[in-house]
Amino acid sequence: MNEVVLPCGKCDVSTPFPDIILSFERWKNESVLTHFIFDKGLVMDSRTIILNKVKKALADVDKAQLQEPKIPEIWPVTGKSKEELVPIFVNNLNSVKGQAILCQNEDEAISKIADTMKEVAAASGQKAPFQLGVYDSEYGQMISAKLMEICKDWISLNAPENPAVDPKDYEPMTASLVTPFVLLADTGSCAVEGRSAFERLLCYLAPVCFMVASASQLRENLPHAWPEIEAKMQNPDQHGEIALVTGPSRTADIEKKLVLGVHGPQRLIVFLIQND
Repeated sequence: MNEVVLPCGKCDVSTPFPDIILSFERWKNESVLTHFIFDKGLVMDSRTIILNKVKKALADVDKAQLQEPKIPEIWPVTGKSKEELVPIFVNNLNSVKGQAILCQNEDEAISKIADTMKEVAAASGQKAPFQLGVYDSEYGQMISAKLMEICKDWISLNAPENPAVDPKDYEPMTASLVTPFVLLADTGSCAVEGRSAFERLLCYLAPVCFMVASASQLRENLPHAWPEIEAKMQNPDQHGEIALVTGPSRTADIEKKLVLGVHGPQRLIVFLIQND
């Protein structure tokens, strides 16, 4: 029979004590003994017990001999070349219902974007002029200007001077053009700076999102790209968010039926320029 020591004598541990709180004390002698002491007003829950043990263990340690634990390498960088990363990125993007279009140079990319814009316009059910939301970067603006010369029935939507954007104002947006700053090959993801409400909307609001990037922006995985992400996050002038966009929006209901485009773009197309 298990017994506990009480100020008034002994009793079976199964005996109920509604007003008595259980506390634990443990000490070392020749052998380790565990005593359960019941006492009114003495409160020691499991959290306190664990913290006291941690404090005692730390107090007995020579801090001069402590070493930082080694960080496990979950995603090792193997040093793959740009040529090796391209098919990895394409395959991983395709696996999440995204689409990658390889282009030899910038001119070919613009031509293929223009062809895709015509296809998107025909399937949109909208009337001209069709609207292309353009990411606020020098490269994005340059590509947009060339696209407007080819696609005469499109107009470009640029970042407004007023940063307070009402999403309803851009609801008719047919497609968006975004320039990510880095690509992750192992997941087929695009890292995008959302510095303003307008730029964040471009990744979510338009039913079709075009990403334009070069193969030199490919990184093996997130740890490989982290120095570039960290540099932007530490910039005091940096505002907004950094989003990792992986394929189109995918939503599954309780019956596991996958639906595209509910919480973001229905199509995400990455135009990857190989010779930059």
